[in-house]
Amino acid sequence: MTWLILIVVVVLVLGPLRRWTGRHWAFLLCVAAGAIIGFVIGSVLLAFSPLPPYVPLLSAAFWAVALGREGPAWLRHMEKDGRQ
Repeated sequence: MTWLILIVVVVLVLGPLRRWTGRHWAFLLCVAAGAIIGFVIGSVLLAFSPLPPYVPLLSAAFWAVALGREGPAWLRHMEKDGRQ
């Protein structure tokens, strides 16, 4: 099932969503990085303290939203760094 989901995502990104993905690469990169970072932080918190088991998912959602809001502007600024 994981392979099927991966294949569907790759086909969508390379096919009908190619233009959208190209325009919003900074947003997609920031949201994915935020979700991964948030999940790792939530898992570490869960391992070291008696928290509910859904803490990694809440942490991943929080970090994905936070980086999705602030990250693309920073990436676009870094992309233009050195050019006028």
